[in-house]
Formats: sequence, C-alpha cells, structure tokens
Amino acid sequence: MAEARVNTERTAVRRRSAWLAALSAGALAATLLVSGCDGEPARPPSAPGPVATPTPTTTANLRLPLNAYLPTPEEQATGEYLVYRVQQRCMRGFGFQYLPHLSSDYIKTTVATWREYESRRYGISERAIAAERGYHLDKAPGGTRAPQIATALSLPEREALSGRTADGRASSTPLRGRPVPRDGCAGQAVRTVHADGSESAQRGNDLVARLRHEAFERSRSDPRVAAVNRTWSSCMRDKGFTYRDPDAALEDPRWDLRSARPSRAEIAVATADISCKLRVNLLGTNFAVEAEYENAVIKDHTPELEKARTRKAAESERLPGLMRRYDRAPSPL
Repeated sequence: MAEARVNTERTAVRRRSAWLAALSAGALAATLLVSGCDGEPARPPSAPGPVATPTPTTTANLRLPLNAYLPTPEEQATGEYLVYRVQQRCMRGFGFQYLPHLSSDYIKTTVATWREYESRRYGISERAIAAERGYHLDKAPGGTRAPQIATALSLPEREALSGRTADGRASSTPLRGRPVPRDGCAGQAVRTVHADGSESAQRGNDLVARLRHEAFERSRSDPRVAAVNRTWSSCMRDKGFTYRDPDAALEDPRWDLRSARPSRAEIAVATADISCKLRVNLLGTNFAVEAEYENAVIKDHTPELEKARTRKAAESERLPGLMRRYDRAPSPL
C-alpha cells in the first residue's frame, strides 16, 4: 500500500481523486459516452481567457473553476461513508459481519487525505510540512480508511456484496433464505445513497475529472509555466541544488519515500523548493494558467456541466437526512 501511494502521488494529485475513479476503465468509457461517441467531429478547444495571478503562500485556499461542479471533499467522503454503512446493514441481513471497524472517522480521514494530495497539485506547498516530512506523504491512517478487501471475503459474502455468483453470473436464487438485491449489497447501497441517480452522477463526475485532467495537461505545456519553472530552477541553483523543475526535485532517486522518515538532504531540498516557489510565485502562476484552461473547457461544455452541478446540489441536500438514518453500526450478530 505504501509503495502504491508513493508511485501514484503525482498522478493522484493531477487526476484526482481517490473517490471519483476518474480514469478507471469504466469511468473512461463513461466519459467517452458523455464527450460525444456519436461520430460528431471534435470541436477545437476554446482559447483560455486571462485570470488574475494570485500570490499565495500555500495552495490550501485556492479553488479552481471546475471545483464548482464536483462534490466538496466533505460531501464526497460522507457519501462514501454512507454507502459503506448501507452495505453493512444489507450484509448484516444475510448474517455477515462486514466492515466491523468502520466509523464516522472515515469522513475526517478521507478529507484529510484528499487535502494533502490536492495541496501538492503543483508539488509540495506547505513550508511546515516540508520541514518535517520533506517530500514524504503523511502516513495513511489505519482502521477506518479502507473497506475490506474483496478477496478476503468468503464466496457467499462476495455473492451477497456483488450480486454475482462465483462464475460471474447474476444471483438468481436466495442466499441464506433471502433474495440477493440487484448488483448485491453494493448496488443497493449506491442506489440508496444516490437515489437511483448514481449512473448519471458518475458520468457527470467523470466528465469533470476528464476536463480537469485535460486542462491540467494543457497548462503544463503553457509557456508561462515553462518560464516560471526556469526561474524556479535558477533560484534552486543559487541554493546549491540542480533540478529542471519541481517534479524533478520530487523524483530525485535519492529519496526513499517508503521510509519512515525523510533524510536531512531530502528536507533541505524540500524546504528550498518551497522557498523558491514563493520567491518566483510558482504556485500563483500555475494556478492562474490552469484556471484559464479550466474556464475554457467550461465554456465548451456548459450544458453538461450545469447538469452535473444540478445533480451535485440535489445530492448535497440528501446527505444530512441520510446521515441521521444510517450513521450507526448495525446490531452485532
């Protein structure tokens, strides 16, 4: 798990998020449906309009335009937590104990993880964190962060959860005297939390995630980003470090990001990295350029994005009532 987090840090930050599954095979298929698989010729992207360049000392309070069309971290984490709670209850009905350690701490932990990844969209941006951990991510909290691994479940448990038998067919006979819901307890939970709008909501989230990735990649090749990277590199040379850009500093093979603690050399480079970012306003420049490209894709996809915004608002209104109903563990077996 630690190795996976290290190896995927940059792509996790750029493509976001742990909870949107934006670039999985299924999600990508959905985005292709949304983006026009009907044979229409692709439209050339709109040119970005100017965005004022801020001078932030951290990325914590920066909000890119496409964020308005996605659930907030708190909303997304709450929705995930509720899905797991409904799965729990459904599995309990079949006599299975599922996710025994799940608690509402899942929400806090998930939000904290997301915020750390997002704070590194343009590389590390928190001076205090760099001084303490270098380029290391915070250790993944244990206990409530992840659901049980499906392969650790028995065959009957997997059938109840997925609605599929061992040979992959849809369950058609009762399990332990009860009919298995369509798509199992997992499907029932998603329908309960998302009011049967899960597929359309996922398409909207996938579209936003794809557009965010597209805008980010376009911004990486923008001359203004290349210029600020060169200025940052010059600043780093003045401090005794030679790196092409912040990604090169992060990817220095000397750093063992799986180790418990960073080396002194890693901390020295990380703190210099942030100092130079602030000196040349790398964070502000990257944000302004990316925001311009996001505004351009918003202009090109306004109708679809407005539908996504409407669905997001409806789901947000449902969350408090769902929390009142499901925010507790089922009775023990």
